[in-house]
Amino acid sequence: MNTIRNGYALDDFNAIPKNQFVMEGIPGIPKLMTIDFWYFENLNLGYYRPLSLITFAIEHAFFGDNPSINHFDNALLYGLSGFILFLFLMQMFPTRHPGFAFLICLIFMAHPVHTEVVANIKSRDEILSFLNTFITLLFAFKYSKTKNYKHLIWSLVFFYLALLSKETAVVGIALIPLFLFYSGLNILTVLKRILPYAAVAVLFFLQKRYFLGKYGGTIPNDIINYPYAEHAVKLPSTFHIFWICLQKLIYPLPLSYDYSYNQIPASHWTDLGALLGLVSLLALAFYAFKGLLNRSIWSLGLAVFFITIAPSMGFVYLRGGIFAERFLYASCLGYAIIIVYALSLIADQKKDAKLKLFEWAKKNLTAVLAVFAVFIFFSFVTITRNPEWKDNITLFGNDVNHSENSAQVHRHFGTALIDKAAIEKDTSKKKSYFVEGVAELRKAYEIDTNFGEAYCEIGYAYQGVYLNNDSAEKYFKKAIETAPALVTSYNNLGVLFQNQGNLKLASYYYNRAMEVNPQYPDAIKHAADLKKSSGFDVHVFPGEDKPASANIHPQTVVVKKIVVNNKQDPKEIEFANLFNSGNDLAMKNDYKSAISYFKKAMAIKPDNIQNMLELANCYGLTGKPNEAIVLFKKILKLTPNDAAVIGNLALTYDGIHDKAKADSVRALIKK
Repeated sequence: MNTIRNGYALDDFNAIPKNQFVMEGIPGIPKLMTIDFWYFENLNLGYYRPLSLITFAIEHAFFGDNPSINHFDNALLYGLSGFILFLFLMQMFPTRHPGFAFLICLIFMAHPVHTEVVANIKSRDEILSFLNTFITLLFAFKYSKTKNYKHLIWSLVFFYLALLSKETAVVGIALIPLFLFYSGLNILTVLKRILPYAAVAVLFFLQKRYFLGKYGGTIPNDIINYPYAEHAVKLPSTFHIFWICLQKLIYPLPLSYDYSYNQIPASHWTDLGALLGLVSLLALAFYAFKGLLNRSIWSLGLAVFFITIAPSMGFVYLRGGIFAERFLYASCLGYAIIIVYALSLIADQKKDAKLKLFEWAKKNLTAVLAVFAVFIFFSFVTITRNPEWKDNITLFGNDVNHSENSAQVHRHFGTALIDKAAIEKDTSKKKSYFVEGVAELRKAYEIDTNFGEAYCEIGYAYQGVYLNNDSAEKYFKKAIETAPALVTSYNNLGVLFQNQGNLKLASYYYNRAMEVNPQYPDAIKHAADLKKSSGFDVHVFPGEDKPASANIHPQTVVVKKIVVNNKQDPKEIEFANLFNSGNDLAMKNDYKSAISYFKKAMAIKPDNIQNMLELANCYGLTGKPNEAIVLFKKILKLTPNDAAVIGNLALTYDGIHDKAKADSVRALIKK
């Protein structure tokens, strides 16, 4: 409950105040049923989680923009989920004293990894998913005992609500038969019982496909949030993160809101973390299967852990995504079952279900004291961690101390300091915040030299705090080069040029911002206001006196160097060396020399997309738009839905003043 005084932090802004449909209140609810969670960030990551957004809209309708209400409801729902879990566990272990279920709930509810889920309002999707899943299980058990179809219907309704909360609730299809099997039902009966839940899941995913499209989201070319996307590191990194999950369950400190690039570096099979993760997974899986048919509680706890953590490990392996403490929210239940059961073996509890509470506690005193010791430690960490989620600058300023390798944390903290400098009246404090903020942002791009957001924020620092037009323009353009999908860079450049009186360039960059994100409100307003006051509505880069190459602003796709080892095929090594040499020259702006290396690499691998894209960009920058166009078209034959490549092609047509073709290509992006 000590989160109630906190404000918005981290993703709360995107989930509530920046979500226009949430801000509409009750009338916005039908629209929330049709969009990706990150719709207003112009992203389709395939996250269909309308239920938490609907609850935010209801809160806004009755209480306005009030984060205290959001935090109160998160705490309330969290407490309710613990109560439902307790009711369920009493049914799950009917021969054991209710104190056994209570101790499991104590460990689960107090575990510090849950601070992110409760203190970060946006993570209500996790709470609702868990809550609705265990209400589903409660009614499934009632139906199993009574054969009353009313309980089955309610169970299916809450399973649908769990899926609307977060798609990962689909693991309920595995949890329901697991718990029913452990309650005494045979395997054939269990498999029959799961069929209606499978039907609900199919209907849900058809609904998701209808509203979000059939592709299930697009993975951005974003090394910060998807640092394990390269094929060679996917599997070892997944095992390494599995090992980190085990560590965080046992000893969760230090807690952090971010584990992105390069806080947990990509792993290889030579890394100890990957090997420990592999060995521990195989060992735990062996024990889980070994005791499954005997309905061992060890196996039950391990099975719950494996089933609930599977989507998170899938996210790392399939998408190359990062670890987050919320991954462990439901998985912590398996850990709590194992810990309490291990302690309970000190005394025989199988026949003590009817003992009075104090008699039971006295009989199991060692186990009870041990659980309460863990509970007190976990509670202390949780209660002291919650205020650190008060706001962005508090959260980022705290976590930067133990996330030294995270480019994202340095960027977040630097941005928060620059925002503070922008509103500070005291001159000395303003300068101090500015200097410290820029220093943090520079640490961010030193960790990742292609971190577009960090460049953009430095550009804003020189635009909005200490005015230096040349520096601001330089960093905004660097941001566009390294992160072409970052809409704020285009919009801020537009504002910069408008303030300098260059209205054509301002109009052009506002329109570019709207091409990148048609929902971006600042660019929409700025473009409309400028058009109304000046008549300018520029879609082609102005500056007819410049060579064609200057009219092209290629959306450079940032590519890490290809790692070479002596065990590779000689052709692979030759290609990698040529590509890396070309990439080094391009980074030094020696595009003509880079072209020769990329062309030689292309002779070895004619269809390598990374190499073709770098070559096309170099052609554009050296005044050879026709050669660039040929390559972009070839790439699109291999990856027809790549919005960045489509955008590059459109900009190249802009550069040769072929507006008709540029518009027809941009129409593909809108589709």
